[in-house]
Amino acid sequence: MTRRSALSALCGSAALPSTAADRRPNVLLVLSDQLHHRAIGVAGNQAIHTPNLDRLALGGARFESALCPTPFCSPTRASLMTGLYPHQHGVVRNVRRGNPGLSPELPTTERALLNAGYAIKQFGKWHVGENTGAQGYAREPEASYRDYFRTVAKRMPPPARGPRNRAGRPIESVEAVRAAIAQYGHPPAANGWIGRTDVPVGHTEEAWIAGRAIRALADLAGQPFLLTVSFPAPHGPWAINEPYYGMYPRRDLPLPANRGAVEEVDRASVAWRFGRLLGEEGMREYLAVYYGMVSMMDANLGRILDELDRLGEAENTLVVFTSDHGDMQGGHGMYGKTLLSMYEETTRVPLVMRLPGRIPAGTTVRTQAGTCDISATVLDYLGVPPAGRLASRSLRPYIEGNEDLGRPIFAERDRSHWTAPGPPNFQRMIRTHEWKYCFHSLGHSQLYDLANDPGETRNLVSERAARSAKLNLHSRLTGWMAETGDPRSQHMGPA
Repeated sequence: MTRRSALSALCGSAALPSTAADRRPNVLLVLSDQLHHRAIGVAGNQAIHTPNLDRLALGGARFESALCPTPFCSPTRASLMTGLYPHQHGVVRNVRRGNPGLSPELPTTERALLNAGYAIKQFGKWHVGENTGAQGYAREPEASYRDYFRTVAKRMPPPARGPRNRAGRPIESVEAVRAAIAQYGHPPAANGWIGRTDVPVGHTEEAWIAGRAIRALADLAGQPFLLTVSFPAPHGPWAINEPYYGMYPRRDLPLPANRGAVEEVDRASVAWRFGRLLGEEGMREYLAVYYGMVSMMDANLGRILDELDRLGEAENTLVVFTSDHGDMQGGHGMYGKTLLSMYEETTRVPLVMRLPGRIPAGTTVRTQAGTCDISATVLDYLGVPPAGRLASRSLRPYIEGNEDLGRPIFAERDRSHWTAPGPPNFQRMIRTHEWKYCFHSLGHSQLYDLANDPGETRNLVSERAARSAKLNLHSRLTGWMAETGDPRSQHMGPA
């Protein structure tokens, strides 16, 4: 996948006083790729070990119901930067090589902070286009983890033939995974590989990114800054070395209660077909390796948080942690994310914010939040006006106790180009605390009673008893589409 790092631009403003009380807050934005919303200890997961995410959440606010705008990497990352929905910023699917990605003309959080005199740096996964020219990031050559790891690999045995991880090292899989791949006919892209690798934990891509971010913090300390750190883990291929590979006994990992409930339209998906072949043994191997990668990522997050403490910047830094989308984690019998339905497992994301003295420690927010809201929230806490129109709102009132449990949240997904021939293939979703309604233009719409069926095991879209709820949600969804200028609104059929 495309990554962009070592991007920086210092702003032309005079240095601010070094006393934290006299300075504007810094921002540390940390992303994890494909992190399930409950793959965090503080979210109630008793199996996983995430001490640094836990301390971050306990020191600030954690949102119980945060959703990405679409379960794709690039659109969500573009929404994070712009505060706009995908149909507004135009990045509706993952950006591939050669795609221009996010338009440099769009307003971003980076542009607003650059205008306010902030220093801007970014390390790790980028994935919104190689040539976006986003303000705040210099056009420097992209640093390559593979180039870095070649110096490490010279001291290691030559790699055996077979599947490789991001560092180019072999992945050793257990029999249940090997059998699933053999039955499937080939691994489902790179993400079919699950197992053990020999990459030293001190030389993973996450460790490399964290090290570069830590060195940058020493230069940034004493001036207002925005530092974005984007970890690839726990995105596939799922492979990790000891001690993380063996950290989670497979027999102790529970499988989701909804693993037997799947929509017919998803039975053709990679996520379900390969998940079924993995069986219970293979699925537990997948969960154990995934959890190991999460714990490895958490340890590297801890290194960065410790450096903030060491530099005396923690009390003056707004830390935001989230993910671009989730992962099925065995839900509905699936692994990964390659499916049609917009289940809770892929659309919900973790969201944690900490700013000592401004965000009360140990806060749990029930109001629904979206990735688009992060830009407005950051600018609100910093007292910086946005660089342009936002489609989101600040989450600060909810953090401060003014909850709005009736607030709906929206998501979308486009599977065809705006001008593609034939009927458009798209989904639009509205979620409340009680209901989720997902309209699919090709007729695979879904309605779930989340209050009584949080596992989404029964689609009520055709049930007479749920017709009133469906009509209400459909009306609210089409209203939101018209309000936000969604070009798909003209193709919305009846509920």
